[in-house]
Amino acid sequence: MKVYLRITLLVFGKASPYLVRGLYRSLTGNKEARIREFLEGTKIWAEDVLNITKTKLMVFNEINVPEKGHMIFLNHVNEMDFPYDCYVIRKPFLANQVIKKAWFAYWWMVAMGSQVFDNSKARSVAVSVKNLIEGLKTTSYIVYPEGKNTYSEEILPLKKGMVKIAFELKIPVFVALKSGITTYQNYQMGNVVGYLGLGVHDPTDFSSWEEFQTYLNNLMQSKKQELDAITEAERVKLSKV
Repeated sequence: MKVYLRITLLVFGKASPYLVRGLYRSLTGNKEARIREFLEGTKIWAEDVLNITKTKLMVFNEINVPEKGHMIFLNHVNEMDFPYDCYVIRKPFLANQVIKKAWFAYWWMVAMGSQVFDNSKARSVAVSVKNLIEGLKTTSYIVYPEGKNTYSEEILPLKKGMVKIAFELKIPVFVALKSGITTYQNYQMGNVVGYLGLGVHDPTDFSSWEEFQTYLNNLMQSKKQELDAITEAERVKLSKV
């Protein structure tokens, strides 16, 4: 609740110039410009969290996210990682229905080009898939393939939903990882959050969605351990300064 309250304050505070320009672009029918304004506005939240917590954000390699036509698979920890994902990845989200409970966060996400994937019934899934295909013509979407907040640095088994859709529709997947979000539970200040890009992975290289799922699971879990180690080493180094 505190996180979402702070979002609301930022929307009408530091981020208000982007809000105003975004609304203007919306009224004038310039969708692409509207999305750019709201995407840029998300940086304000990330910078606010970084400053308050004295967090060091590190990107350990060049994360070249494809402009359009890709799903971006990224691990999900809790509500704290959303601003960093916006800051580093700079793309809209393909979110589940839970985001609708987040008031202004949900509204802002939609304004920056995100979609809500409704899997509550067969008809809504069909509509969501159709919207996804249309949206991929102009952008790529961040997807949390574990399907929920994990509240852990561990990569949970990937849900079949998004993996199966990527496989069946031949949507290439760019994989990225983050580490360090859970350190806020132990250290309120001086944390290090690290990101690592793992490149594009083509589902057509696999004979089944299950094989693709296993491959992505193994990749994300093994590389996450490496990322955890270098991120924690940086945090320890920072704590000694």
